[in-house]
Amino acid sequence: MDIKENLAQNLINYRKSLNLTQAELADKLNYTDKAVSKWERGESVPDLSVLKQIADFYGITIDTLISEPKAEKPKPVKNISRKRLVIVLCSAGLVWLVATFYYCFATLIFPNVKENWMAFIYAVPITLIVVLVFTSVWGKTLGNAIVTSLLIWTLILAVYLTLYFLLSDPPSTLWTVFILGIPLQVLTVLWFTYKKVK
Repeated sequence: MDIKENLAQNLINYRKSLNLTQAELADKLNYTDKAVSKWERGESVPDLSVLKQIADFYGITIDTLISEPKAEKPKPVKNISRKRLVIVLCSAGLVWLVATFYYCFATLIFPNVKENWMAFIYAVPITLIVVLVFTSVWGKTLGNAIVTSLLIWTLILAVYLTLYFLLSDPPSTLWTVFILGIPLQVLTVLWFTYKKVK
């Protein structure tokens, strides 16, 4: 077998070891299922950067990906999703730990300030920023779109609540800050639709 045939067979074996369809794998790599099909038939070879992305996705090296396939099927890549979930949850937990520390110390130092609980309101968009970083690294387009949308609206909510509780006489038109979210949401949908089509 040459490298192209090795790659094609390994791509099939590793994809099937995770019970993924070509379309599902293509979605995770931000490519079309036609491209994945061509790779698996040996009609074309992915760019080096895409090979690296595929190898990282399966938790293997590029060398393993282009080496002659072993007689037995590759063992399913265990717990990649679970490990990623644990990393995201631990990172989000750190954000909430910092918010809790801030709340506790601020309440001790400034007992007359009733708005110390706002630390938890701001912990929500900060948590979403952390999640967005990880979903961007792992190439989850749909996840990025959802997290970006949530980030927009939670940031606007945090600004609204800050102004509402910190202004002595908040204006009755304060709700209009939520209108900012509409064009931002439209831009988000357009951007991720463009990325998906690309």
